[in-house]
Amino acid sequence: MGEMCKVLIVDDEMLIRQGIINYIDWEQEGFQIVGEASNGKEAMQMIGEFSPHIVVTDIVMPIMDGIDLVREAKKAFPHLEIIVLSSFENFDYVRSTFQNGVADYILKPKLNGAELLRILKQIVNRIPDLQDADSLEKPKRSTEEMLENMLLGYDSSADGAVFPNSRFVLVRIHGNNLDSAQLKAVFNRTPLEELAVYSFAASDSESMLLLNFNPNQLEAIKGAIESHAAETPLATWMVFEPFDKIDDIKKVHDEGFVKMKKYLFYLPEQNVFVYDNLPKENEKQANFDLNHFIEMFKDRLFNTAFSYLENHVADLAGRYNNDSFEFKSFLGNIVFNIIVLLDAMKYDNKEIEQKKYGYFSAINEAEHVHEALAQFNAFLEEVRTNILSLNKAGEQANNIDKILAYIEQHYTEPLRLSEIASHFHFNASYLSSYFSAHHKEGFSEYLNRVRIKKSMDLLENSTVTISNISGMVGYSDHSYFCKVFKRITGTSPGSYRKEFRVRHENEEKGLSHLTK
Repeated sequence: MGEMCKVLIVDDEMLIRQGIINYIDWEQEGFQIVGEASNGKEAMQMIGEFSPHIVVTDIVMPIMDGIDLVREAKKAFPHLEIIVLSSFENFDYVRSTFQNGVADYILKPKLNGAELLRILKQIVNRIPDLQDADSLEKPKRSTEEMLENMLLGYDSSADGAVFPNSRFVLVRIHGNNLDSAQLKAVFNRTPLEELAVYSFAASDSESMLLLNFNPNQLEAIKGAIESHAAETPLATWMVFEPFDKIDDIKKVHDEGFVKMKKYLFYLPEQNVFVYDNLPKENEKQANFDLNHFIEMFKDRLFNTAFSYLENHVADLAGRYNNDSFEFKSFLGNIVFNIIVLLDAMKYDNKEIEQKKYGYFSAINEAEHVHEALAQFNAFLEEVRTNILSLNKAGEQANNIDKILAYIEQHYTEPLRLSEIASHFHFNASYLSSYFSAHHKEGFSEYLNRVRIKKSMDLLENSTVTISNISGMVGYSDHSYFCKVFKRITGTSPGSYRKEFRVRHENEEKGLSHLTK
């Protein structure tokens, strides 16, 4: 009988450690708890003493936290497998641990015996030391077993395995109820007769194929995959870059999957991704100006603010090379800021406040872009409903909202407070008082601020002359425009443009230096 898998539990809370220990009948399942530690320092001592195969550790702990433990443990004991426990709030830290070789992670709210046991058994199956140690002569491994170990990093070479053809390509398939024999049969076609197909790392939901082919077969391989995917669209096929040396299999897979995983998140409806024919992403647009959004929100230009936000989110959803974590973080940051704004503006948002962690969690755990957007849009709709039903200023505030929107749309035209008040059948005296009370500035100053903000945009993003810009933002007198610009920004339009370009060039040089 083979050696039992030794497990070390690390968490600074004794109740959590005891809970984990009581989740599973460890010996019945083939595991042995060799110890408990309350921090990373204790854990390192116990790892050296008891040589566990697997460590289950929390992230946030005193003395030495889980991140440092992962880094130090993997450095000292490269073959040690580690499972990280994390709460939602610490999920961004979990991402950093994967760079150091973490096997898997479990969110604490989802921690239960069945989930923990599933992950433990998955890990045990790929630890060579836990194979049956009773026989004196180990059976010769199949090519598929060798490939799986190479992909997992246990082997660094193919141990003299012989492949009939000169080139290789990895194909990763995601789906439900996958059948390895059926997947291999996709390539049983005349142009592919000499193709060697190896299936490994297979489960009901995922499978890996290594195709060993002659150079003239590559297009036929792509065609066979695309044809099969069109007929049976329930699985997603990922074709990685071809390579010539089998020892490169792990590098090709790891680098390719990092890229493909982004496309899987943004394009869940597409079921074929080929390394040299990936969908084109949106061209990068201007960065989202959070301060501008906040100011519009505070000015109760809700429709304009939400339109600005939703256009940017739609743009982000088409940038396939962005990490999904960045996309989710942007959505979470907007949720946070809107909740803070509602509170500052004296809206009764207790119900939204209570639901915020649910929104954060659902967005963070979304498997693809549509799930994340569904949660985000549900939040925005709830905010809209809240604003509409609890707007304390009633119809009068709606009129003010329309006036502010009108200014935003017509700032290039000659605008006077009396004419705007007359246009909306509003009291000019009250409108003047409203601006002074709510903006700490009069109507003229508010209009100047809108115009100068637009001119700053043009100075940054166009080559239009400064004299033309002054007219484009509503100033008939160029010298007056320059005077107002300097009063609001502290510098002249020409100096502002020059400083922006110098700063932009320095940033580009810095980014260029970092990528070298």
